[in-house]
Amino acid sequence: MYEIALTVAACLRAGTRVDVAWVVDGDLAPADPGGALALTPGGGRVGSLYAGALDQQLAEQAQLLGDSVGRLVTLQVGELEAQAFGLAGTGSALAVVANAALLPPETWGMLQERTAVRLRWTRRGDELTAAELDDPEGHDPGSAVDEIEVNTTWRPVPTVVLAGGGPVLQALEQMAALLGWRTQRAGNPDTARGLVVGLGPLDCVVLAIHDVDLAGPVLASALDGRAGYVAALGSRAMQESRETWLTDRGIEGLERIHTPAGLDIGADGPAEVALAILAQAIQERTWRAQAKA
Repeated sequence: MYEIALTVAACLRAGTRVDVAWVVDGDLAPADPGGALALTPGGGRVGSLYAGALDQQLAEQAQLLGDSVGRLVTLQVGELEAQAFGLAGTGSALAVVANAALLPPETWGMLQERTAVRLRWTRRGDELTAAELDDPEGHDPGSAVDEIEVNTTWRPVPTVVLAGGGPVLQALEQMAALLGWRTQRAGNPDTARGLVVGLGPLDCVVLAIHDVDLAGPVLASALDGRAGYVAALGSRAMQESRETWLTDRGIEGLERIHTPAGLDIGADGPAEVALAILAQAIQERTWRAQAKA
């Protein structure tokens, strides 16, 4: 939910309708307790659920929503969808879909500040009303659903946006999961730009897009945001081309981009490069915490 908060808040300020969705129960794997999707009537989407496997179904459900209630909807993922989106298997998911304006207004500011949030809905069948904020203390991230209430707790964990593709990003996705970090894959540069704008100091952007005209806007968006760690893979010539692209457009903060990416540990092969990148991200976070203290 944290990665869509900035976009949702901007839509609400502008008077633009925006619907939000998140999964509260189901048997799809791997679990994604912090995932969320924002949808606008014109077809705009920010965020994703289960690598995008549920996005189209949720967009269709959002079109059926009224203004005064949210809904619980059951979604199915078949074998073809599971394979296409890289899920471990088929299954179903129970999701909340609601007009973002139904949530308490302060919700979005709290999420942008990366604080823990607990939201309680009153349930009547599939209808959800009276969304209220509750004390998150003592509650783990995730949702609890019963006959009268739906409760969801969000707690910030580091999110890694993986922009592009390739074996290093695949290794990063696997290793980040071992750390309990959340990863978001974005093979499309426009998708990547939408994801990085909502990141905060806990979060990372790792780019492996080798077309400079596609990579440049993603890096520009990352530098315009608050991501704590930004890294870009590529040859020295590629690094210089990206720097020229950004400089020519007046983009500032290029010193924030770690390139070559990762600590200099003599990494050999995708797995070791991924390890070096995560180690560098942790090092950066530790240095910031020490400086703040």
